[in-house]
Amino acid sequence: MSLDDAVQDLADRLGVALVVLDHDLKIAAFSVHDTDARLARLARLLAGSTAPVTNSLVEGHRLRYVKHGVRVPQAGGELVVLPLRHEQQLLGYVYYVEDREAPRVDDLEVLESAAPEMGALLSLRISERRHDKENSKNLLSALLGESPEARSAAAETLVRENLIDDVENYSVLVLQAPESSSRSVTRLAVEATLEFTMRSTTVKIVGAVLGAEGIVLFPRPVNHDRLERALADHDLEEVVAGVGSVKPSLPEAVDSYHEARLALRASRLDRRRYGRRVFWEDLGIDRLFLQLPLDRLTASQLPAGVRRLLGAPQGAELATILEGYLDSGGEIQGTARRLRIHRSTLYYRLDRIREIIGCDITDGATRLELHAGLRIARLAGLWPHR
Repeated sequence: MSLDDAVQDLADRLGVALVVLDHDLKIAAFSVHDTDARLARLARLLAGSTAPVTNSLVEGHRLRYVKHGVRVPQAGGELVVLPLRHEQQLLGYVYYVEDREAPRVDDLEVLESAAPEMGALLSLRISERRHDKENSKNLLSALLGESPEARSAAAETLVRENLIDDVENYSVLVLQAPESSSRSVTRLAVEATLEFTMRSTTVKIVGAVLGAEGIVLFPRPVNHDRLERALADHDLEEVVAGVGSVKPSLPEAVDSYHEARLALRASRLDRRRYGRRVFWEDLGIDRLFLQLPLDRLTASQLPAGVRRLLGAPQGAELATILEGYLDSGGEIQGTARRLRIHRSTLYYRLDRIREIIGCDITDGATRLELHAGLRIARLAGLWPHR
């Protein structure tokens, strides 16, 4: 008998709607919810908006330690909760909301008598989940690896085992916690993305933590707003996310992965411009610059004008002025507005920049050299501190 069958048989016997949660209070199984009120409760639970069994309730009623059912008065109806164990290890909880007109006196006895079998079946479900998660991780690693043969085999297996939809639009999301955080934050970000997607759609996605990176494979483009909501729901605003472009086949998802890593790198190198959620399509010319060996570049390799400007007194401030001027296409009013300075101040500082770099900043070829040089200097961390 499966956990689902056991839950439904017990629910029918009691005349209630049962829900089984694992140790982390995530849904492991539930019975049929056959009334409007029960369906509404289930919908809220699946949407993640309300959960009758919370960590505070578990702590307040010592549910990790008790071996019998507990009745908890609540506004929406009494909550009946029973811990589930297997071989003395706490694995989760089974609960129902009392909404019957005539409860039976032996309900707790019936529930408790079924607990050993349900605990064993929950243990099996958790083991299966771990196996599925490890299998998905191995397949995802092979799909994004260097061997074309391994990528093709992993792609076929992912589709055959129904782990990902068989479509013509695949994109990769790479997540990474701040350097000051542990890798568990990255794992939480992956799980939050998977859970949010499962709650909001039937689209199948695959995610895992590989090394220091959290990776999620989507059979469609990644939506920026939904990504923000998925991470915001778990207070993961500090997690950096890079998103690759859509590819037409699963073996080609590796290209989206490399793009996503570069997008994530852009956030690390220029948070001011990109923020923490960066899409490959938004990188512009930085798509090329980010593939340079930026960590090996030195100031001596920059164009002479850029090198002189960055080495001058107030070099960081003057470089920011020139960067803003070039970003605005050399238009004075737009530059002043972008930099929030008066036009007369801008004219004065541009004259000072001309003196330092010794060239005409209205010349097209010179502008290209200066603009590219400044951008590379910023990405390579070669700007002087203010």
